[in-house]
Amino acid sequence: MANDTALMSTTASVLEDIATSNDNNTGDFVSDVTANIWRYGWPPLCMMGLVGNTLVLLVLRRDGLVRTSANVYLSALAVGDSLVLMVASVAMYPGYGWGWWLDNTSTLACHATRPIHHTLVNASTWLIVAFTVERCVVVRFPLLKLRLCTPRNAGLCCGSLLVLAFVKNIDLFFMNAPVVNTGDTICIVPLQHRDYMYNYRPMIIFMTSCVIPASVVIVCNWAILRILRRDLMQTAVSDLIIRHTTVMCLAVSFAFVVCVVPVHVFYVIFPNWPMSLPNQYDALDSLVLLRYANHAVNFFLYSLAGAHFRCELVALFRHCGQLIHEPTGAVGRLASRVMGTFHTHQQFQNELEMY
Repeated sequence: MANDTALMSTTASVLEDIATSNDNNTGDFVSDVTANIWRYGWPPLCMMGLVGNTLVLLVLRRDGLVRTSANVYLSALAVGDSLVLMVASVAMYPGYGWGWWLDNTSTLACHATRPIHHTLVNASTWLIVAFTVERCVVVRFPLLKLRLCTPRNAGLCCGSLLVLAFVKNIDLFFMNAPVVNTGDTICIVPLQHRDYMYNYRPMIIFMTSCVIPASVVIVCNWAILRILRRDLMQTAVSDLIIRHTTVMCLAVSFAFVVCVVPVHVFYVIFPNWPMSLPNQYDALDSLVLLRYANHAVNFFLYSLAGAHFRCELVALFRHCGQLIHEPTGAVGRLASRVMGTFHTHQQFQNELEMY
């Protein structure tokens, strides 16, 4: 156990992280209520998200669904959400649920855990924004669709968003430092960086992770809904696949606003929130879990809102059912081919005997 100095350092680090980060641990402030919520809520949420995102990738890889810009964004979003859930399972879940934080284990973990995690979260957020903008262009400016909304441009956009998210969070590689005291490694913010972490980074996070993305999503969805309400089905919206994909985009955007925006707003009003400190941390940690739910529910949103996605999903399950009843492996395929050749030869002999 750390001595009083180490505990004070932990407390200072916790207060700094809560004020300046969106994906941090809360150290000794994790109450029994929060711990139980994470212990029993995270495993099914994470498993649901990983299985759902895998099914999304399998559906989007089917023939006829892999050469559109929308499916490039959806595939990238599924991969990004899966990576967020996997990294959070190592970096966040043990801390919230059991009090073991990965960034306190070594110097490398202290410097790398939060930048990697923030990069993946920010990239997933902006993939939703890019997908929403792409749908807005398709619906509102159909003449520009063939020139702008191409798989190549979508792939370039996804790569650029990942690079920009990394650049945005590269400062975290240098803003955290491990402190070793009586054998315990504690990841804290050094004194020379506290002004930046207290006064500047919180607003950068709030603007780039909440205000700007939410504003773009809301404006684009408003423009899409105006076109759909006018019933201008003679242009791009007349394509049923485009319409179904657009409805899926609306569902994803709605989930983003519901799940992600509350935790960022709470971070801003956290110092002035009229609640006791334990209740504040319980509410904050619950909202963080809600934020992670945004990375796990897209499969269900696609299934509910996308009729074409449901059809392809059913076709995928049927195809898997057929594979189960068919011979598998090289030996099985060879045996099936030999038996087929034998039956063909036998049928040919029978026809010769008839003549």
